[in-house]
Amino acid sequence: MRMKAWRNFVLRGNIASPLRPQGFSTTYDADAVSGRTTWINTHRARADKVIAIGRIMSVIGSISIAWLDTMHEPRAPELVLPLLSAYLVYAILCAVHVWRSKISRVSGTLIRHVVDVVTFVIFMLLTGGASSPFFIFMPFALLSATLHWRWRGAFWTALVCMTVPVYRVVETAADVTTDVSHILFATVAGVLLVWLGAHQEVVRAEMLRLVEKTPATPEGPEWPAGAALEYAAHVMRSPRALLIWSDSDEPWTYVAVRENGACSVAQMPPDAYWPWVTEPLQHASLLIADATHSQILIHRGEGYFDEWAGAVSPLSPSLAGDFSIAAAVSAQFRVGDLEARIFLLDPPTLSLDDVVIAEVVADRIKAMFEQVILMRKLSDAAAVEERIKIGRDLHDGVLQALAGTALQLQSLRSFTLGEHQQIDGRVTAIQAMLADEQRELRSFIRALEPGQGYRNFAESHLALQFEALARRLRKQWSIDIHFALNPIDLRLPATMVYELIRMASEATANAVRHGGARTLEINLQLDAGTILLTVDDDGSGFGFERRFDHAELKKTKTGPRSLRERAAARGGELSIDRVAQWTRILIRLPVHQ
Repeated sequence: MRMKAWRNFVLRGNIASPLRPQGFSTTYDADAVSGRTTWINTHRARADKVIAIGRIMSVIGSISIAWLDTMHEPRAPELVLPLLSAYLVYAILCAVHVWRSKISRVSGTLIRHVVDVVTFVIFMLLTGGASSPFFIFMPFALLSATLHWRWRGAFWTALVCMTVPVYRVVETAADVTTDVSHILFATVAGVLLVWLGAHQEVVRAEMLRLVEKTPATPEGPEWPAGAALEYAAHVMRSPRALLIWSDSDEPWTYVAVRENGACSVAQMPPDAYWPWVTEPLQHASLLIADATHSQILIHRGEGYFDEWAGAVSPLSPSLAGDFSIAAAVSAQFRVGDLEARIFLLDPPTLSLDDVVIAEVVADRIKAMFEQVILMRKLSDAAAVEERIKIGRDLHDGVLQALAGTALQLQSLRSFTLGEHQQIDGRVTAIQAMLADEQRELRSFIRALEPGQGYRNFAESHLALQFEALARRLRKQWSIDIHFALNPIDLRLPATMVYELIRMASEATANAVRHGGARTLEINLQLDAGTILLTVDDDGSGFGFERRFDHAELKKTKTGPRSLRERAAARGGELSIDRVAQWTRILIRLPVHQ
C-alpha cells in the first residue's frame, strides 16, 4: 500500500486539538509571542490577497449572469445591477487596499467578511433564494471564512448563510427540487470546509509548537537527553518519550525516558536491545499504531509509506516490553559513529503528518548532539594544547635552570681543596639559583590554577622584569649578558611578558649549551604594533651562513624547535641569521591578536 502523506490518512482517533495538554506548561518570551502574531498575520495577509481576487471574479461573473439570465426575475430588478456595480467598485477598492498593505499587518478582515455575507443575504432576498444565480457568493464567503478563522469561521458563516435559502424555501415552496439541491450542496460544502478548517488549525498548531520553542543549547560535554526529550514531548504533545543511542567511542548504550515531566538516563551494555528495529528498517521512520498486532507504517521517503507485512513486530521485543511501547511515532538520526532513535510514545492522535513532525524534531535533536560532540573535540584539543604548552614551559624554564645548575656544580671540580672560600661562594650562588627557580616553579604552579594566570608578570615594569632575568641568567650560566629596551617605558600584556621571558631564557640556554657563547645581547623593541625580540650571541651558532626565515626553519625542521613553536603559537615568526661574528635570533610577535 503506497500513500502520500498529504492525503490526511488517520489511523485512529479524532483530529488533534491545538490546545496544550493539561499539566504541560511552557513560558514563552515576548519575541516568541510577537513572532507567533506576525506568523498568523502573514498567513491572513496572503489569504486576503487571494480573497480579494476571488471577490472581483465573483462579482464580475455575477454581473455577466445578470445580463444573460432571463429565467430568474429578481424582486427589484432595478436594484440588482446598481448593487452589483457598487459591489464591484467596493471589491476593487478592497483589492487595492490589501495589495498595498504590509504583509505583516492585517486590518479590516472581519469588516470585509461581514460586508460579503450581508451582500450575499441581500442578493438571496432579491433574486430567489437558493435557486438564485448569485448563489456563488455563498461558497466564496465560506472559503474566505475558512482561510481566516478556520473551522469556527466556516461554521458560523455557513449557519448564517443557510438561514436565508431555508427561509425562502419554506416561504415560497417554488422550485423546491432546485432549492433543496442547492441547500444540500451548501451543507456538504460547509461540513467539508469546517473539517478542513479544523485540520488546518491542527497543522498550524503543530507548526507553531515547532517555531515557538527551540531545543535548549547544550552548555557542557554531557549528552543533552533531558533537553531533547523535553522539546520532543512539547512539540508532539506526547506524555512519554524515549531516546536510545550508542556511540562507538563509549562502551555503553544510553536509554533516556521522559515520563510525567521527569527524565531519567540509564547506561546499559553496548548490545542492549540491539537491533532496536529490524535490520531493513534501521534508517526508516515509523508510525506505530499497534506494536502488539504489528500495525505499523514505514516511511520510505518523499512522503511515501508502506505497510509492515510481517507477522512479527519489527521492534525489539525486549525494548517494546520494557517500555510498554504500544502506539508511537519513531524517527532515527546519526552523527558520525553515534546512532540514535527517538520514540514519541502514546501520542493523543496518530496521522502521517506526525511522522514529518517527528523527523523535524529528530533533526533538531541531531544538531544538539552534534554540538556536544564538537564541544568534546574542542575540549580535548584544548587539553592537548595546554599539555604541550605546560611541557614547553617546563622545558624552557625549570629544565634549563637545572641544566645551568648542573654546569655550575661541575665547575666545582676544578677547585682545589685549599680554595674553600671560592667553593663556599660558588655553593652559595648555586643555592641562590635553586631558590630563585623554586620561586619560579611555585609561580608557574599557581598560574595553572583557575583564575590566577600570570599576575606576577603584570605587577612590575617590563624593564625591571628583564633586568631581573639578566641577573639570573648571568649567575646561572656565568656569562656576560646585556639587555636593552626601546622604548624604555614599554608595557605589554602579562601573558606576552611571560612568553618573552621564556623565549629569552631558552635562546640564552641554547647559545651557551650548544654554541659555547660567553656574551649575549638581548634587545626588546616595539615597531608598528610588532614586538621584536633580538638575541645576539658570540657562539658558534647553528652552522648557518645565511638568513633562515620561519617557513624554511619549519620545512627543514632545523633551529630551536621550542622557540619556533612558541612564536607560532602567538601568531609570530622566528628567523636565524649570521651577522659578522654574531649569531642572531629574531622573534616577531604581534602585540594584539
